[in-house]
Amino acid sequence: MTTTTESGKDTTETEDAAEPTFLQAKLAQINNPGLYLGSGLGAASGLLSGDPLMFTTAGASAAALGWAALGLKPGPWRFLPGQGEPWEWMCRASRRGYRRTIRRMRRRLEHDHDFAPIVGTDGLLVPTAAIGHGWYEHDQRPALVRGATADARRARCNLLRAAWDKLLPNWESGWWRVYSPTEMALRAGPLATIPATGFADMPWWAHTAVASLGASWGTWVWDRPDPAAPRAEQHDIDWYLTRWDEWIAAERGELPFSKLRDAHIDGDTLTAIVLSTTAKSALSVGQDAVSIAFEVPPRNVNLYRPDDLPANRAKLTVRLRALTDAELDMNNLPAVWKEFSPWAGSELYDVEQNENGRKFKLLMPRRGSSVADVQPRAIAQALDLPGEDAVARLHLRMLDARRIEVNEMTRNPLQEGVPLDLDALVMDEHGYVIVGRDVFGEPTKWRLLKFDRTRRGLSGAPSASAVHSFGSGITGAGKTSLEEDLQLSQRINGFVSWLADGKGGAGYAPWFGDLDWLVKSSFGAMLMAQNSNNVSDYRYGEQQKLQWLDAEGFVEDGRSFFVPGEPFSPVAVTYDEFNEMVLKNPHAAHVKPLLRGVSSTGRLSRAAGMSARIWVQIPNLDSIGQDSNANAIRDMLQSGNIALFRTARSDVDIMSLGSRTPEFRLEPIRERFPDGSDTAGTFYAADGSAQYTQSRAMFHTNPARLSRAYPRPSLTQAEADAAAAASPAGVAYLAREDYRHMNAGDEEEFLRDLIKKEEESRRKDRTVVDIAAATTTPTTPVNLAADEDDQDEDDELDNLVPPSRSQLVWHAVENGARRNSQIANKTDLKPTNVAGATKSLARRGKLTQLGRDWHTLEPLDEPEPANA
Repeated sequence: MTTTTESGKDTTETEDAAEPTFLQAKLAQINNPGLYLGSGLGAASGLLSGDPLMFTTAGASAAALGWAALGLKPGPWRFLPGQGEPWEWMCRASRRGYRRTIRRMRRRLEHDHDFAPIVGTDGLLVPTAAIGHGWYEHDQRPALVRGATADARRARCNLLRAAWDKLLPNWESGWWRVYSPTEMALRAGPLATIPATGFADMPWWAHTAVASLGASWGTWVWDRPDPAAPRAEQHDIDWYLTRWDEWIAAERGELPFSKLRDAHIDGDTLTAIVLSTTAKSALSVGQDAVSIAFEVPPRNVNLYRPDDLPANRAKLTVRLRALTDAELDMNNLPAVWKEFSPWAGSELYDVEQNENGRKFKLLMPRRGSSVADVQPRAIAQALDLPGEDAVARLHLRMLDARRIEVNEMTRNPLQEGVPLDLDALVMDEHGYVIVGRDVFGEPTKWRLLKFDRTRRGLSGAPSASAVHSFGSGITGAGKTSLEEDLQLSQRINGFVSWLADGKGGAGYAPWFGDLDWLVKSSFGAMLMAQNSNNVSDYRYGEQQKLQWLDAEGFVEDGRSFFVPGEPFSPVAVTYDEFNEMVLKNPHAAHVKPLLRGVSSTGRLSRAAGMSARIWVQIPNLDSIGQDSNANAIRDMLQSGNIALFRTARSDVDIMSLGSRTPEFRLEPIRERFPDGSDTAGTFYAADGSAQYTQSRAMFHTNPARLSRAYPRPSLTQAEADAAAAASPAGVAYLAREDYRHMNAGDEEEFLRDLIKKEEESRRKDRTVVDIAAATTTPTTPVNLAADEDDQDEDDELDNLVPPSRSQLVWHAVENGARRNSQIANKTDLKPTNVAGATKSLARRGKLTQLGRDWHTLEPLDEPEPANA
C-alpha cells in the first residue's frame, strides 16, 4: 500500500513486513529464559531418581509455596513473573494467528470470483445465477466480512472473559489486592507438580510430554504481559462518593467523617475538594488509600492544597483511565506529566541529568494556574516519584511569571556542610556578604547596607542605608550559627554590634567579651532599644552640620543620609528570642517601651546607619503584638533579609510576610538529611523578593575566637555622652562593663538600681522655669492661707463636677483603648457620643487615627478626671 504525505514524499507501508514471520516468532520464543527453566525442570523429572529427585521436588515445592504466599499478600513483589492477566496473554498469543487470517482473507477477496461464461446453442452467452453469486458480487463484501469476523471474535472474547471472571474474581482490580488461591495455583502449581511426576512409572514419551509442558509453562510465566487496562465502562459520580465513604471516611479510615465536595467527572478525570470535618488535615489522606478506594493505580491520584484553601480542605484529581507500560514510558517525564499533571495546560520540558539528580522546567498555562499553585507534593505525585522523602528531594526555583525550575536531588549537596570562609564575610560594593551556600551550589548572600552612589561624603564614599533582618526557627534549628556568622562579618566590616539575648545569654556565652554591648534580660533589651533611639537622634543632629557631594560633584551643606565612617560607624542591633521578651509577660512594664523603641529604630534610624535584626521561635510575626508599634515592626521586617529555619513548614503563609510571602509553598526542613546528618543551620533565604532558596549557613566551632583578630568597633565618646544625657538608658551603655559577665537576674537588678539612681539625681538637678503670665503685681499682698483654702474648695468641686466627655475619651485612648467600641466600653458612653468626641478631639489636634485605631497626639488642656 502506497501513500503520499503532505511533503510530497511517497512512503510504502507493508503490513506483512511490520509483522514478524512464523520463524521470527519462534526464534523470539527461544530467547526466553523461562523456556529453558521449564524444560530443564521437566527433563529433570525424567532423568533424576532417588535422593537428587527428592531434593529437586522438595526445593521446587518450597519455591512454589513461597511464591504463592507472596502472591496472596499485596506488596512490592507485584512484579513477580506471571502476575499479569491470563486472558490478555491469550489475546496476545493469538494475535499473530488472527493477523495471518486477516491477510489470507484479503488475498482471497482480491481474486475474481465470477463463474466461467456459458455459451448457448445459438452462440450467445447465457446469464447464470449460482448460489452465493450475489454475495460474491456485493460491492461492500470486504467490509461486511471484516465486520462479521470482528463481531464473532468480540463475542468469543466476552464469553471467555466472563468465564475468567467467574473462576478468578477481581483479576483486574490492581496489584494491591489479595490474589485468589486459584490464581496462584495456575501460576505456581506446575512448579511443584512437574518434578513430582518423576516418582511415577511412565514411558519415555510421557516424560517428553512433561518436559514440553514445563517448557510451555516456563515461557508463559517468564513472558509476563503488561498490566491489564481497566474496563471500558466508567462508574458514575455516586459510585466514587460511596467508595469514599466506605474506604476513606469510615470511622477507621484514613480521614474519618470527611466529605467530597464539588465532585465531578470531566472526561477521564475526577476532580473534587476534600473536606475534613475533624482536627486532621485534609492532606493526611494517603495517595495509596485513594487509589485502593477508586481502584486506580497510585500514580493516577494527585492530592494537594492550593494557597487559597484552608488546612481542612484539599484538591483531589484522579485519572480514571490507567495506562499500561506499553502505552506510557514512566521514564519519559514530559509524557508522564502530560497524562497526570494536576494543572491543565502546563508543560514539562528541558529534562537534564546532573551529578545530584534530575532537573527540568515547568511552564504554567497563561490562564487558570500560576506559579503560586505549584507545590512539590503535587509534582511528586504526578510523576510517581518513589520513596518517602520524594517531596523533600524536590527543590523549586522561580524563573519568571510562568516558569519554574524543579531539581530532583537524590543527594542534597548541603548535607556535607559549608566551612567558614573569612574572605566571603567581607562586604562587597553592593553591601552583601556571603553567609553560606544554597542547594543549587550558589553563594547565599545577606545584605548589611544598601549603597547609593549618587550622594557621597567628602571622602567620596557613597551614602548607605541600613538593612533590617528577620529570622524564625525553633531551638536547635541553627539560628545561632547564622547569627555568629553575621557577628563575625560585622566585626570584619567595622560595625558596632549590640545584642539582646532572650535566653539569658545562654546562646552567646563565648561572645560576652567580644561585643560592644550585650544584655541578657528583657529590661536590658528595653534600655538597648531606647538608647538606639538616642544615638540615632544625636547622629541626625550632627549629620545636619556636615557637608556632602552630589552626583555632579558640588559641595552641599546639611547631610540627610549616612556615610559609613564619616564620622560614625554603622550599628547593628540584634534581638534574639524577641517573642520571649514580649510574650513571657505581656503586661510587664518593659513591653511597651521595648516595642516602641524597636519600632522607632525600624522607622527612623536607617538613615542614621542603625539596623535591627530580630529572631523569633514562633513562625508568626503576629506573636510580637497587635498595637501600632508591633505593626510597624512587622512592616520593617518585611523589607530586608529573611531567613526561615526548620519552622518554615508548608503553612508559611500565616507568618504575615505580606508581599514577601513565598511564591510557592515551602516544604518543611527535616531534622536529618538522607545520610543521617543533622540539618542544623539549614534555612530558606529570601533574595529580596518572594524567592526563597534552601541554604545552609557557614559553620565554625569557635567564631568568637576568630573575631578577636579584628578591632572591636564602638560608639564614639561624643555619641555615648549625648545618649547618656538624653535619657538614663544611655547610662546603661556607659556602665556595660560592670554587668557584662552577670547572669540575667543580676543584670536586671543592677540596671534597675542604676536607672533609679540616675533618675533621682536628674530629678534633684532639674530646674523648673515658670513661663506663665503673672496674675498679681508686686504691690498686691498675697494671702497664702486663703490660697490653701481655695485649693481645698477647688478639689472638692472637682469631685462633685463630673468630667467632660472629651476628658473621658482622651484619657481612655491614652490608656490603650484604640477602637470606638473599646472606648465606649471603658468610658460607659454611647458609641455615637464616642464617635463625636473623637472627631472633635481630632479637629483640635489632640487625637489622630491610623487605619481604624486612635492614638493621642498632644496632651489635653483639661485635667485628668478622678474616675478615669
